[in-house]
Amino acid sequence: MIHFDEMACLLYLEGQLDAARSRELAAHVEECAPCRELLHALESETTLLSSALTEENESIPARLLGEHTRRLPAWAWTLAFGVFAAGVYWLWIDGIGPLFDQFSSAGFGGTDLFSMIVFSGAFWEGWSDIMDAIQIGVVVLLAIVAIEWIRRRLRRSAAIAVVVSALLLAVALPQRASAADVRRGRAILIPAGDVVHNDLVVIGPSVRIDGTVEGDVIAFTRSLTVTGHVTGDVIAFAGGVAIDGNVDGNVRVMSHSMILEGTTGKNISVIANTLELTSKGNVGGEAIVLATDADLDGKIQRDLLGLFGRGDLEGLIGGEAWIRGGSLEVASTAEIRGPATYEGPQQPIVEAGAKLASPIRTEITQGMRRTRMTTARTAVRAVFGYAALLAVGILLLLIFPGFFRATLREAGSIGLPIGVGALALISGGFLLVLGVLLLFVGVGAGMASVMAYAPVLYVAHIFVGVWLGNRIRGESPDNTSAIIGRMALGLLILRVVELVPVVGWLVWLAVVLWGTGAVLMGFYRTSRLQSAPVPA
Repeated sequence: MIHFDEMACLLYLEGQLDAARSRELAAHVEECAPCRELLHALESETTLLSSALTEENESIPARLLGEHTRRLPAWAWTLAFGVFAAGVYWLWIDGIGPLFDQFSSAGFGGTDLFSMIVFSGAFWEGWSDIMDAIQIGVVVLLAIVAIEWIRRRLRRSAAIAVVVSALLLAVALPQRASAADVRRGRAILIPAGDVVHNDLVVIGPSVRIDGTVEGDVIAFTRSLTVTGHVTGDVIAFAGGVAIDGNVDGNVRVMSHSMILEGTTGKNISVIANTLELTSKGNVGGEAIVLATDADLDGKIQRDLLGLFGRGDLEGLIGGEAWIRGGSLEVASTAEIRGPATYEGPQQPIVEAGAKLASPIRTEITQGMRRTRMTTARTAVRAVFGYAALLAVGILLLLIFPGFFRATLREAGSIGLPIGVGALALISGGFLLVLGVLLLFVGVGAGMASVMAYAPVLYVAHIFVGVWLGNRIRGESPDNTSAIIGRMALGLLILRVVELVPVVGWLVWLAVVLWGTGAVLMGFYRTSRLQSAPVPA
């Protein structure tokens, strides 16, 4: 005789067996004593377990309910925001604004103060250590993410095998030659007569190249001096740059000051506070110059694109010149062989004897008119930016409601999203800096690296805005129109606050960290829910 097991009996007691199987079990139990005893035992155990797990519902005291549901009314949040905005405005008008004016009058304007802190202080000396720490952090974070991804996608034994195999392969592969000669130190010197047969990357407070570099020179330093010969490009981020040698390629510099007394075979791109192209200096190609003060006494064989606070032209421009700035003086020794255009608040000063292919086409900009146009343009841009952000938020809510609500729940914890956003900012800082550097060099990958963070940073305001709307209007019901209304209110408040000088930047930074962390956590939660197995 075939007996029924415990699982079949439990399903029978729960009423989950099909009708034919239930009738078969009932008939069998009437004839089989062991199965009948098993069925009665399971029935007794089920009854005892159900009674043990069942307890009487006890009402919660009204006083506990009252304390738990107590919250500030909506008008209190509105009043608090109004008082905060008025206090910020008063603080700026009567405190911070006049203080900044006094600093500017004393010679500590934004550009000078930034240059002094970054290029002349201890911050610049420790910049290489900071970059090393960021690189190490990024590598460790990427390794953790990769291992976690492999572990979740594969079985544990397979994941361990993949990781160990990759490590063994990395150890077994022969070490290739370094792609560049990297040197670090407080005073780096390439003596005259020495030849570096590779690209040269130098990091340190002082760098001097008197010899020959058969490749590119990439420098992160406070002071860079090149009196030798560089067959490739010179790319420098420095406090001061002086080039008195020969550079066969391009010169791309971001510096506080730059002096060019030597020759460059191709183009120069300079962002500096002061630029001096001496009479011995020669640029074989084009020149792009963004500088507060620019003295161009040497030769630029092709076109010039210049944005100057003050420009003094005494040398040669072999092609077209397009200049925009505060003032321009063209000396009698100057020569411009192509058409020239100048845009500024006053007429350029052109001395007699200057050789011009044609009169300088001048466009005078009116300061007041420009200020009004800028203000109007800013207001229009703010309105359209607010409308676009609101539209994106509505689309996210309608198209991805699960992700939207998951991210909104994560934003409610405040502290954890800010921490995650700060971690993402630190780990992504190196990638952003690398993207900007690549973009400055001219590699298209730089633009892709920078733009990869744009969508997350853009939608960060949306979820913080909804959270702020909920605090003012109260928690929204699970209703699309109510969420949209609170989103519109919160985004409007954030936009207004971010227009306040200084405080607006601080609020923007806090919102970006907060919202970015919430978006990343929302992505994580949503992906976990979607990847969870569906029970059969």
